[in-house]
Amino acid sequence: MALEIACAGCGKLLRVSEEHAGKNLRCPACNQVTTAPGPELAETTVLPAANWYMRTPEGQTYGPVTREELDRWILEGRLAADCLLAKSAQGPWSGAASVFPALGGAPQYSSPQASSRTSATPFQGTPFQAASPFADRAGSPRPAQDYRHLQPHRGGLILVLGILGLVVNCPIFSFMAWAMGAADLREIQAGRMDPTGEGLTRAGHILGMILSILWIVTMMGVLLFFLIAMLANM
Repeated sequence: MALEIACAGCGKLLRVSEEHAGKNLRCPACNQVTTAPGPELAETTVLPAANWYMRTPEGQTYGPVTREELDRWILEGRLAADCLLAKSAQGPWSGAASVFPALGGAPQYSSPQASSRTSATPFQGTPFQAASPFADRAGSPRPAQDYRHLQPHRGGLILVLGILGLVVNCPIFSFMAWAMGAADLREIQAGRMDPTGEGLTRAGHILGMILSILWIVTMMGVLLFFLIAMLANM
């Protein structure tokens, strides 16, 4: 006879053979160690029914889980008033606040679109076997990237050089913006320089490149004009 026990860490239903009664079991989902009931308790142990399903506003379905697991999700912020709950993966779905009035402020799910949202393949198990269902919800805070270990960017300087090349009509600034921008963009793409300055660097690089090319074309045109004039006077 197989034994069914709920993992003490994540609530996942574990099925083991009777010979493992009284032994420590490790959950494959969260690695939590749970002790299986002994032979004398195996037949009398009543497990909570894992018949609840949760659907997030994004349409992802999680379950089946127990009512106790839903209580824990509320405390952890995984179950909010804008979620839907049902006792079957096919519905009918109702607002979480109708099951847990303490949530309050539940939105009205009267529209056919809201009540018919489905997940192509409902997730069987608990959210602890995958990423948190609310990890990517809009408005969630994201940890800022730390670029202090990278070389600081020179985007502002490169853009200023490009603008000076245009304003004062000096090719030196334009060539500097072109060369420095190309070098810094390579460093950014290689992951050795702070990428937050990529926009300024690219703008200065493009401006310096265009002005430098215009200077080169102009100088070549002037030299060609003098060369033709000299040949015409010979």
